[in-house]
Amino acid sequence: MRPKQRFYLPGLTKLTTNSRLNALCAAIALLLLAVQYAFFAANAIVTLVICVGVVALALLLRQALKPLMLEIQALNLHAQNLQDGSFNTSANQLRVHELSSLANSLNAMSAQLRTERATLYQRELLLDTVLQSSPTALLLTDASDTVLMTNPAARLLLNSGKAFDGSKLFAVTGMQPQLAAALHNRQQGLIRLENTEQAVWHLSVSQFQLNQKQHWLYLLKPLTREIQREELNAWKKLLRVIGHELNNTLAPLSSLAFSGSQLAQQQHSTALGQLFDTISERCLQLNQFVQAYIQFAKLPPPQLCDINWPRLINQLQDQYEFELQGELPNQSWQADPQQLTQLLLNLLKNAHESGSNPEQISLRIKQTPDKLLLILQDGGGGMTDQVLQHALVPFYTSKPQGSGIGLTLCRDIAEAHGGGISLRNQPPGLEVTVQLPRQTPAAL
Repeated sequence: MRPKQRFYLPGLTKLTTNSRLNALCAAIALLLLAVQYAFFAANAIVTLVICVGVVALALLLRQALKPLMLEIQALNLHAQNLQDGSFNTSANQLRVHELSSLANSLNAMSAQLRTERATLYQRELLLDTVLQSSPTALLLTDASDTVLMTNPAARLLLNSGKAFDGSKLFAVTGMQPQLAAALHNRQQGLIRLENTEQAVWHLSVSQFQLNQKQHWLYLLKPLTREIQREELNAWKKLLRVIGHELNNTLAPLSSLAFSGSQLAQQQHSTALGQLFDTISERCLQLNQFVQAYIQFAKLPPPQLCDINWPRLINQLQDQYEFELQGELPNQSWQADPQQLTQLLLNLLKNAHESGSNPEQISLRIKQTPDKLLLILQDGGGGMTDQVLQHALVPFYTSKPQGSGIGLTLCRDIAEAHGGGISLRNQPPGLEVTVQLPRQTPAAL
């Protein structure tokens, strides 16, 4: 069934409500006057009564519609506030009665928009916090390679920490050639950079449309620590397998060597006894060597508690000489005391074995609101570039009798606490910095 068509007078649709009321009253007045002159004799009094009555009717209608007009004005004001982005206002319920359903709908819309805007603001704040604190370097450019947005990690990696938003990407002078070539070719994958704290990075490039314009998003994620951690886990797994097999072999060899030594004593064979004693001694030394590696491979998770710094320093000075520079931390710091002691003992042992005089070995502890720095300096002349580059690699050592797990164990302990370790040549020797973040027992 076809809907009925409604017909409107074009002139009336453009009039306001008051104008329509006035026009209606005027039409009633004309109709009454026409009836008077058509059926009754002309009478000025009757004409005056008709005119006064029509005027009174117009005033009464306007007065009757005044509350409705006020409600409409209140709702119009609320709608304008919503249009202007002000969602904290609501329709005046004290003045809205006839249009209360519409007012309730506007109030519900305003509350929903207010909630959505607060949620959106919190999401934007969270996203900005993540981007600003993320170690991943983020770089956004337009189609003409103009930098639109960067985060602190990108500014530190590409331009020595200086802002370069608004500049051309490849006009940045602080960018390394390898990185510039990878960005220019938009070559996704692993990149190795020199003279940076993180040597291995992964470049990811994305292309998308924003406001009908082409944009490029570059993400550079540091992978050095992840690769080192996986490498260390692989070495530990290999050590556990090798250690298990060696233990299975050393145990019967030691037993046979002991039995052979007893038998040689009974037969008064000195040469044979010395042979078995040598085998037994070598088995013992090899077992101690294997146990040291197994202990490294099975480093337990740190058991955090407050560090007693005076007691820790006294334990260290009981075994190695060194000078404590500065004051001990005056704040509470959580760490595993045994593992931290083992870490510092390894570093002090290396410092003394470097040929440094004991009075040149110093330990300095610096604290900030979010991290603790343990800085050990010796006077042993430092390391060569090659040794310094591989010093933290498992089983790498430049010592004739070294095992290559001392510094690796130190790095493992530091990373198990959520920190790290770094080495650099600082005359007159080597400076080792251990960084430990502030944390609670629930953090690990």
